[in-house]
Amino acid sequence: ISPQPFFCKQETTMSLKLLLSTGIKRSLHSPRCYSGYRSFSLVASQQFTNEKLKTSSSSQYLKRDLFNNGTRCFKSTVSQFELTEAPPMVYISGEEMTKYASDLVVKSWIEPYFDTKKWERYDLSCISRDATDDQVLHDAVEAGKRVGAIFKEPTITPSAKQVKEMGLSKPYGSPNGAMRKGWNGITISRDTIHLEGMELGYKRPVLFERHAVGGEYGAGWKQVGKGKLITTFIPDDSTQDSSIIDSRILEDDHNVAVVYHNPYDNVVDLAHLFFKRCLDANVTPYIVTKKTVFKWQEGFWTTMKDIFDRDYHDKFEEAGLLEKCGGNLSHLISDAATMQ
Repeated sequence: ISPQPFFCKQETTMSLKLLLSTGIKRSLHSPRCYSGYRSFSLVASQQFTNEKLKTSSSSQYLKRDLFNNGTRCFKSTVSQFELTEAPPMVYISGEEMTKYASDLVVKSWIEPYFDTKKWERYDLSCISRDATDDQVLHDAVEAGKRVGAIFKEPTITPSAKQVKEMGLSKPYGSPNGAMRKGWNGITISRDTIHLEGMELGYKRPVLFERHAVGGEYGAGWKQVGKGKLITTFIPDDSTQDSSIIDSRILEDDHNVAVVYHNPYDNVVDLAHLFFKRCLDANVTPYIVTKKTVFKWQEGFWTTMKDIFDRDYHDKFEEAGLLEKCGGNLSHLISDAATMQ
C-alpha cells in the first residue's frame, strides 16, 4: 500500500471487493502514538499494468488515503517478487467478527506484499488475558509506549454470562482504559464516513472528540451496606495536608460505592487537537458537557474556551465558521447535543 499510485512488475488482473464500512470510524489520539481501528471501503475490479493503474469504468488512478495524521506513512513500490519491509508496529488482536475480517486482510493483502517481521503481536482475547492473568495487557501497553504505532482490533469486556461461558477465572475489565492511560490517549475520535456515490446518514462531515482518560473506565468500586463513606485525598507533597473530597451517610442496606477522577492537564492538548481538526475540515466547533449537573465539568469548559479565545477565535471567524453561533465558541448541554 502506498500513498501514491503504485505499479506492478508483472501484469496481473485482480478483482477486489471489501466492505467494512460501519458509518463511523474510530481512533485514539495521543501526543506519543496513534492507536485505533479504521473502517474502510474498497469496491473495485482493476487491472494493474507496468505502466498505469486502470479501472473497469475509468482510466483514472485509484485514489487512496488510507493513512491519517498520527500514523507513520512510507512510500514504496509493491512488487509480486520482493516483500517491502513494513515499519515497526504493535498489532493487538481481539476476537469475534472483526478479528476474522482482519485476519483475512492481513493474510490476503498484506503478508503477500509486506515483510511484517518488525511487528510485535499481542493477543488480547479473553482466553489469552485469563491465561496470562492479564500480563499480556500490560505487555501490550508497554510495547505501545516504546514503539509508538499501534493497530488494535475490537476486544471484549466479558459480561458475567461470558465469564461462565468462557470459563474465565474472573470478570476482566475493559482493556481500553488501561491503554488510554498508558498512552496518554487524550481523546477518542469518532468521525462520520463519506464515500462518493453513497449516503451513509450524514451529508456533511461530523467530527466527534471525547475526553478519553479517567472517568468510569478506570473507576474503583465496591458493594457496601449501611454506614459512612469518606473519600480522602492525600497529596504526594508531604508538607501539604490531606483533605476530604466527599463524606456521606449511606442509609440503604445495599449500595455500590464508585470512585473515579478526570485529569484536567491533558484537556489543553485535547483543545488544540480538536480546534485544529475543525479548521482543517472546515466545520464549526461545539463543546458539549453536562456541567449544569456535574459541576466539576466547568473546568473542562473553561479550559477549552480560554484556548479557543486566545489561539483560534480569529481563525474560525476568518473562515466564516462562527456565523451560526453568534461569533463565539458554543457550549451545548449533552441532552441538547444529542437531540440536535
